[in-house]
Amino acid sequence: MLPFSYALRNLWRRSTRSLITWLGLAATTLLVIAMTAFATGLERATVDSARDDVMVYVGIASELDLVRSVIPRGKAEAAAASAPGVHERDGVRAASVELHVATRSGDRVGLMRGVTPAAHLVHPQVVIVDGREPRSPYELLVGKLAAARMGLDESACAVGQTIHLERRDWKVVGRFVAPGTVFEAEFWARLEDLMFATKREDVSCVALRADDPAQLAAMRAFAARRLDLEIAPFSERELLQQLERGLAPIVALARWMAVLALVAGAFACSNTMFAAVLARTKELGTLRSLGYAPWALVVALLQEALLLALLGGAAGCIFALLLPPISLRYPMGALSLDFSPLVRGVGLAAALGAGALGGLLPALRSVRVPLVDALGGRT
Repeated sequence: MLPFSYALRNLWRRSTRSLITWLGLAATTLLVIAMTAFATGLERATVDSARDDVMVYVGIASELDLVRSVIPRGKAEAAAASAPGVHERDGVRAASVELHVATRSGDRVGLMRGVTPAAHLVHPQVVIVDGREPRSPYELLVGKLAAARMGLDESACAVGQTIHLERRDWKVVGRFVAPGTVFEAEFWARLEDLMFATKREDVSCVALRADDPAQLAAMRAFAARRLDLEIAPFSERELLQQLERGLAPIVALARWMAVLALVAGAFACSNTMFAAVLARTKELGTLRSLGYAPWALVVALLQEALLLALLGGAAGCIFALLLPPISLRYPMGALSLDFSPLVRGVGLAAALGAGALGGLLPALRSVRVPLVDALGGRT
């Protein structure tokens, strides 16, 4: 085996080429981390939002789309008051009559949810961190990512600011978080205010939180029995699985972009290593004539490639940590990129994979050159 110092010294012998390759691998790692964080965030948004104890009644012809779902308000309130197995706290049923609206402000599209106080019992993931819930006409509770979803500056959604939506001015009175869920991209308002602003006499759904997940069967049976209410029952997980299927092509595209970045990094590393092998043909031939086995030379060249990949991967991980918070929009929501240790680990593994792939072919090529040709500097 050649000493490790041999691989380390060779990196400094071609410092300019090594620096360029290092930057390329760092960029590759950063792109893989970003794409992995985006894909993971999309998957988490649907998985983390769903609760196993929540049933949603939608309009019988809604096809699982809450924005297009239509239920007369009277029938929705009757379902909220009559459904069995609903959780209660201090005499208040966890039954939320809601209106979901895709709202516009110019060319910006946002999501508004009209709710009653019971919504906070049904969706405990939502936590108010600044201000309060809406109590007076045309007040808004704003999610952490609602500004990013509409392409607004974060300061425009601060408590005390006014936002023009649905041809009216709404005052922001509170901010909420619901980490990793679809709720964070929404504006919440009082149900009656949103119905009046949109001139709607119907609502979108009734969300019910059960005392126990086993009660969902009874809630389904109630909806099947009450044909007069014209409602269809779906668990919250079923609804969000539908959203997940719609986002699947975007997740797949993000993962393919990460794979393409890995391939690009492998080509960059391979180009560097091929140049290094060609420049050191005589040197490698001399090492072989001194008795070093071909596999020892392959290992030494792989060490160079992997060391360069490790340095580039580590730099990419550090760059990811230094980036400011990044929020991205997607259909029906928004998310913050979370560069967790697992995601950074994927990026580092991708860099090492690029180094291994990029270093293996040049290393094998170097030992296939006949010894006489290698000593003469012919490749």
